Amino acid sequence: MQLVPTGYIDQEQIAKAVERATQKLGPEVVRVRYSIRPDTSDEPAIYFRIVLTEQASRFETLGDVSGKITRFFFEELHSIENWGLYPYFRFRSESEQAARDDPAWA
Repeated sequence: MQLVPTGYIDQEQIAKAVERATQKLGPEVVRVRYSIRPDTSDEPAIYFRIVLTEQASRFETLGDVSGKITRFFFEELHSIENWGLYPYFRFRSESEQAARDDPAWA
């Protein structure tokens, strides 16, 4: 599959699509942020940073919750097909984000 360099991607279109998708997520999601940059193999990628509630971040539920959210974004955005961007996902709990105070996740 031919990938499109991020310089040719409509950033506004992606922002709107991510916002629409984010509004459909359940109450376990506190916030979603993303950035577009090359991955470690220099392929265009979209990196999602997702903050979850404490309940959703518990060991017993994190696998199910993160899997559900990952599948949702794959099905909702089709980032590879639509923009040539490989999606990557990272998750944090609210307390973890508060302790780290990382502006990229705010």
